Formats: sequence, structure tokens, C-alpha cells
Amino acid sequence: MVEQDIKKFHESIGNELDSLKNRVRNLIGDNHWLPEGRYKEAVLKNIIKRFLPDGYAIGTGFVINGEKDVTNEIDIIIYDNSSPVLFREGDFVIVLAYTVRAIIEVKTKISSIGVLKRIIKKCEEDAAKIKGIYNTNRPFFNGIFAYDSNLSFDSIERSLKEYFFHSETDFLRKVNNISLGKDKFIHLWNENPINLKGYQLENLSFSYFISNLLCLFDKNPIFWEHNSLLFPLESKDPFRRFCINAN
Repeated sequence: MVEQDIKKFHESIGNELDSLKNRVRNLIGDNHWLPEGRYKEAVLKNIIKRFLPDGYAIGTGFVINGEKDVTNEIDIIIYDNSSPVLFREGDFVIVLAYTVRAIIEVKTKISSIGVLKRIIKKCEEDAAKIKGIYNTNRPFFNGIFAYDSNLSFDSIERSLKEYFFHSETDFLRKVNNISLGKDKFIHLWNENPINLKGYQLENLSFSYFISNLLCLFDKNPIFWEHNSLLFPLESKDPFRRFCINAN
């Protein structure tokens, strides 16, 4: 029997994303940052698309709720494609709020705490509009994905001490997964008390971000018996760098 190495499988996802992100820069240099940013959104979308179950689609665009409130443009929207869309042209979509299960903001690099806090605020303002009678209480993925970041855990912890009071967004719409480069991962836990934890995960942050996203889409009750295949480590606790409690 061939020996399995689930951790290396997950590391390979991070390595692929890390490698692909440089290809456009290698070709066009630093003079055309907008096309490079769009390309990196496309890279992440294509990786996620490989793992999404049938019944869901992924695009870029806007979300409109029942009160006709419109979000800002969102880099990645994952929605139930069994319902109608208002507009679709290629990957660009305008979708109804009740169909949306996940939103992701994609950045090439986050290098200041001020930028991170502004992105969190924007994501939570958008998420607050993505609500409706059918999905107010169901799990929702609100993520920030940065290919690179030089922020330290000390500075992140200090700046996010007020995380739970940063906006008026309720718990189910708060930013709940943040990948800052390939090694730093932040996750919002629905524990008692509710808390935000930061982890130093060597070359596994990208994979954990995607795995937590995919957990939302599995409706099979035996899924959790097999989650050791979806997550590369038995526990992230040894790699925890901070914990911020809601209370």
C-alpha cells in the first residue's frame, strides 16, 4: 500500500497558489497592478472551483437583497445556482442575497494594520446586506485572502482587540476566516466564549482557508468522520499565537 501523506497534499495546494501568483508579475513587472490583481482573483477562483460540490457557482460582482440594498463589488461570490441570477456575463454576476453562501475579498498583499481593518469593515458591511428570510441564521463564509503579508501576530492581536465591536454586523456575518500569506491563519470560533484565534501554520494557511470554506457545503451527516482528510493537522492548538474572546 502506498503511504499517504495528507499534510503534503495540503501543502501542495499552498505551493501551487504561491507559484501561480508570480506568473503574471514575471511577465508584466510592476507597471500593471490591476491586471495582476484580477489574475490573482482568477487563480483562487479556479482552485476553489475544483473542490466545490455540484449546485454551487462562483463569480465576481454584486449582491442585492430584498430591500434593494446593493453591496460593493465583491471579488469572489459563491452562490446556489439552483436559483435564478439577475445578471451573468462570464464570471461577472449580480445575484440575489438569499442565494449567497460565501464572499471573499482577495488581496495581493496586506502590509498595514489600517488596511486590514478597512478590509474587515468593508467585508462586514457587505455581509450585513446579504441577509434574508431564508439565510439569516445559516452558516455563512466571510473571508479575506491575502497572498502575502508582513504583519506580525503581535500587531494583529493588538489591532483586533476590538474586533467584536468593530462593526454592528452580527456574529453570523462577521469575517470568520483570514489568510495572511501562506503561514498566518485567523479563524472565528463559535465556542463558549466566542473567540478569534490566530495560528502560525507553516505553508498551510491557504489550505486551511479553503478547507474551512468547503466545510460549509457538505450536507452529509458522516462528513465529520472524514474531516481528517480535509484538514492536514490533528489540532492547530500547538500553533496558536493569540486568542481574543468576545466577552
